[in-house]
Amino acid sequence: MKKLGWKIYFLFAIAFFVTLIVTAPATLLASVVEGLSKGQFVMANATGTVWQGSAKPAIRQRSGSLLAMEKLSWDIAILPMFTGKLVIQLRWDNVEQTQPMVATLSFSRIELHHALLPLNASFLGEVSPMLKPVQLSGQMQISSPEFTLTREGMTGNAVAEWTNAGSVLSAVKPLGHYRIDFVGAGTRLDLVLKTNSGVLLLEGNGSFTPEQGLKFQGTARAAAESKGGLDELLNNFGPESSPGVRTLSLMK
Repeated sequence: MKKLGWKIYFLFAIAFFVTLIVTAPATLLASVVEGLSKGQFVMANATGTVWQGSAKPAIRQRSGSLLAMEKLSWDIAILPMFTGKLVIQLRWDNVEQTQPMVATLSFSRIELHHALLPLNASFLGEVSPMLKPVQLSGQMQISSPEFTLTREGMTGNAVAEWTNAGSVLSAVKPLGHYRIDFVGAGTRLDLVLKTNSGVLLLEGNGSFTPEQGLKFQGTARAAAESKGGLDELLNNFGPESSPGVRTLSLMK
């Protein structure tokens, strides 16, 4: 009878523990994310559970203020965890997606499929202190069909589209539509900037490595029909390398 009693208590304890895990609130996950990122990444207004919930991600800027993104919903599959993998489906509110993002995490690699990251272009001010005074605006969306990160490096392609570009230093809006192509090349991430259309012509290329950070060299100039209207903005991009052409050099 005593043995039966202990078995009942043991089973009750297991059931209670499992219930706690299954019903763990999404705010717990938000706290873990904020702690691991040392406060640089915040998941505000988290609702639901750790396994299925939603929150409004935000990036902490140098000023301390938060740059909020669209609401993000997630669904973590439990069964793959028994094989040592964490499989998460992600979907943004108010962002057109033909299919949800899927992130697969294991001890040695992170795989992203149908990745999509919507950002406000003001985030570019965090990329380099030189861009901060320019106060860029517009919508930026980074997408990748497949991208993989391992201990050896990165593989895959991604594209960043910057639309309705603007700046507090120019009354001309939009300035243009721009595209940045990213290519994972082992320990290096290569990038190429080009102008799809617009009055501010930007181009250049660079790379990012965990050891050396970002190194980018490019040019900025005004289209013929907008000369004079972008002078104040161009003066903040760097020295003049040739008449009307500014050298854009970003390092971080």
